[in-house]
Amino acid sequence: MSDSRLVVNFAALAQASADIQRALGLLDSHLGQLERDAAPLVATWEGAAREAYDARQATWRRASRDLRAILREIKVAVDESAADYHDTERRAAGRF
Repeated sequence: MSDSRLVVNFAALAQASADIQRALGLLDSHLGQLERDAAPLVATWEGAAREAYDARQATWRRASRDLRAILREIKVAVDESAADYHDTERRAAGRF
């Protein structure tokens, strides 16, 4: 017979949420620093080289924006799950 219990680790859910938030901050920080570091070099480019870089950078920015949106959605899901599990546990405890 299999064990059909569901065990929720509230501390792990809280840590996952915090880790996702930290990852979002690091992503923003590192990408911002990369753009600041590249800016002096990029400023020297003209013509096709500059256009190619600008097009690629626009792609990177879209991908970054999409990744941040996905991470935010995951964080919301983790936070909502934790709240739902807390609520369920509180109601179950109230039955005793």
